[in-house]
Amino acid sequence: MKSFSILASITLVFVSSRMIHTKDIDYSYSGITGPMFWADLEGSDEICSSGKYQSPIDIPQEEIHKFSKPDYVTFEDAENVEIVNNGHTIQISNKENILPATMKIGNDHYDLAQFHFHTPSEHLVDGKYFDVEVHFVFQTKEGNLSVIGIFYDVSKNQNDFLCPIIDNLPLKKNDSLLIEFIKLSSVLEDIDYMNQAYTYPGSLTTPPCSEGVIWWVNKIVQPISLKQYKQLRDVMGFNSRFPQVINY
Repeated sequence: MKSFSILASITLVFVSSRMIHTKDIDYSYSGITGPMFWADLEGSDEICSSGKYQSPIDIPQEEIHKFSKPDYVTFEDAENVEIVNNGHTIQISNKENILPATMKIGNDHYDLAQFHFHTPSEHLVDGKYFDVEVHFVFQTKEGNLSVIGIFYDVSKNQNDFLCPIIDNLPLKKNDSLLIEFIKLSSVLEDIDYMNQAYTYPGSLTTPPCSEGVIWWVNKIVQPISLKQYKQLRDVMGFNSRFPQVINY
């Protein structure tokens, strides 16, 4: 499956999401501000309930073998990045600049704006959840979005890439810390340079649920130690949207 044909079809059905930086929406993952009611929240959008290309999805087992990849993608090590507890997730970004990772899809150039965590995973594969999912959110200058999703499952092995993040988790909402160094380059090595990624047209997985997002969900599952997982989960709690109907 060539990325060109996939992305051509996405272009036909989507407008740009242009929604990384949105005003704060009072949403949660349960009760009257939970996913079932996101479309009704102030500042959100009815597309959360009426959209035809929503994320995440439950990827059928036979579909996860249909691999594709961007035309070009690279990650470099990051220095002096900010880790923030925004009340919904743990997010890593750079206040003054983009993070050192880029992606090219056709003629579009994407830069890594931020990455963040979900426990459990938001995407499923043939009905199976994973313990953690990390979303690497890329954006063009025009605001178009593409997201790389990576699964993590509890293992006997500690995950070295996650160490500086787990060791510096902000415990309270709106708290932030500075991380001097993250070996971001190891991410691509860990997932075999995205040679086993499932591509589909989707949306943001949080309000306002804007569509037009090109997703790349990697099949290769990474290890995370039980201690690392508990530390992350205890700070974030449950923060995953339920799978959406597949319409493509």
